Amino acid sequence: MPTPSANRHQGKVAIITGSGQGIGRGIARYFAQEGAQVVVAEFNKTNAEEVAHELSAFGVEALAYPVDVSDTERVGQMVADVVAQFGKIDMLVNNAGLSRPMPLFDLTPESWEPIIKVNLNGLFFTLQTVAKQMVAQIPDEVKQAGRAPHSYGKIVNFSSVAGRSGRPYDAAYSATKWGVISITQSAATYLAPYNINVNAVCPGLVPTPMWDNIDKVQGQKRQGLQPGEWMQKSIEAIPLKRAATPEDIAAAVSFLCSSEADYITGQALNVDGGIEMN
Repeated sequence: MPTPSANRHQGKVAIITGSGQGIGRGIARYFAQEGAQVVVAEFNKTNAEEVAHELSAFGVEALAYPVDVSDTERVGQMVADVVAQFGKIDMLVNNAGLSRPMPLFDLTPESWEPIIKVNLNGLFFTLQTVAKQMVAQIPDEVKQAGRAPHSYGKIVNFSSVAGRSGRPYDAAYSATKWGVISITQSAATYLAPYNINVNAVCPGLVPTPMWDNIDKVQGQKRQGLQPGEWMQKSIEAIPLKRAATPEDIAAAVSFLCSSEADYITGQALNVDGGIEMN
């Protein structure tokens, strides 16, 4: 299991969306162990408070911030409140996402729209709002020069292996995750003169509540398998023969948010044990 690098993010402020459970919670813990002050931006207020309390044990300041990322006004207020409390924002991990797998013919406008609203709209406008704040933190002489001498911010968006190829039982989710890669490239290009790095990660199979639901649809409903059987078959098909842990994903995200990745931007990194190789 990857081990956090002590003090890697010391003094830095990170907003991590969807960090009340699953992968996001793992990233929040990882960043806190590396010295970051963490904003637990999470839809579920109780989960946000639980994680923030947990992070305080690592000796960092953690702020529980209940937020629906598809509510642009609330996101704007969050950014203002974070700056008021911490004075700046150094990192954004755009992890919040929604998946409701179902067969292609069963999709309706009503089931399609919430996934687009969170995974594309929410991600984009959170990125936009935080990026504006990151640019505002840059000295005027640097902005006028049109070339920043070092990185002034790190943004990591969450795509998926589902953003690499289509999914017949998860078409809406797959479409959004393809879109995340495009948003990442567009933002990386636009923000390059400010030396704000924008990248994406594409996780594979990570046992979380989201994957439990996928197991039900893909295995039990589609193939008549017992709970967990589809998941196990999927794990056996991974070249590295194991599922990812939240720490596996967190380590990749932490690297992309570090000074070691100052010359990396506009990339989508597969973190999937070899499911996708491109």
